[in-house]
Amino acid sequence: MPYIGVSPPSAALTSSDITDNIITSAKIVDGTIAAGDLASGVGVTDLQPLKSDLTALALREATNEASAAFNLPNQFIDTFSDDTNLGTQTTGDRVSGFWATSTAAVGSYETGDKSSVYTLTEDCTFTFAAGTVGNWVDGVKANLAADAWYSSHNVDVTGSWIKFDLGSGNTKLFTGATLTHQTSGSSFGTWQWQISNDNSIWTDVGSTFDFGGSNPTVTEWSDNVTVSRYIRVLGNSGTSNENAWQQECEFRIGTVTVNATGTLIQSANTVASAKTKVGGTILYKDNAGTATLGTDLKIYFSCDNGSNWTEAASYNAITPVYSTGIKQVRLGETTCTSGTGVIYKAVWANQASGSKETQLHGIGINY
Repeated sequence: MPYIGVSPPSAALTSSDITDNIITSAKIVDGTIAAGDLASGVGVTDLQPLKSDLTALALREATNEASAAFNLPNQFIDTFSDDTNLGTQTTGDRVSGFWATSTAAVGSYETGDKSSVYTLTEDCTFTFAAGTVGNWVDGVKANLAADAWYSSHNVDVTGSWIKFDLGSGNTKLFTGATLTHQTSGSSFGTWQWQISNDNSIWTDVGSTFDFGGSNPTVTEWSDNVTVSRYIRVLGNSGTSNENAWQQECEFRIGTVTVNATGTLIQSANTVASAKTKVGGTILYKDNAGTATLGTDLKIYFSCDNGSNWTEAASYNAITPVYSTGIKQVRLGETTCTSGTGVIYKAVWANQASGSKETQLHGIGINY
């Protein structure tokens, strides 16, 4: 096609052809600019920081919504709220929203006088037959006159609580509770056991139960199993019957083993097209000691569903921290063997109870 009114350029563009670093369409009258005509690196944008920020944002949203693991078009997000997308798990387990090399056994019930172990407080509009609510843990189940604690007739139990405190620096792994009453069948409303380490943030354990529906009322759980300083029973709904006299509470105490090593591999994850680049973000906590990423906790990526693994190119701390005790780390973009199965692997080493306990609270990978 002939040029009308404009002569074709006879030489390459020079700096005089560019004003304020802008090349307008009028200055390119024919053809295209080939990649080889650009100086190395000019005009190339590293999108990995942006991808990592988006992954961190998705992790926060998933945490806020207590979401199960899920996929986005170019990302996978998991905050360990359940086992939905967990594949191989070796010498470790997912508990209370994180994965670590600790494994728990449900344990057995305490017996005897525990009044020197627990400090009991309550916020209830209830009445005591004698003594205080502290008699609940004195080891005596049959002394109604001394131990019984009961409610006035038709009191709304919603929001009422009785709290058991082990004291500063003390924790136990609570896995169940049994409450002994004067009689079976007397209603005391619906209640919920909760645990906490700061007396502020409380986590439900087990399901709601009818306090007084059977004698004893036994409530056991395997969810949210983590060592805690505080445990309380919280009124959920309903009204009480004054005949629901409570006499004794005993807790089932579990045991925790921290394994030296552990491995977590994501279950198979098929993506729309073949990938060779993977990055991401992790959330982790030093529950004890200080982990060295790349040594005590390593993250690997695979694009062919685990046939080949490549460790994350880098571990870069993101500030500020995600939340109290939870740290954010950007995983550098990593080149993997091409494939349509993008998954991660987390590998722990050098773990030991009380000295190095590293918890993985969330992971997001982008591709």
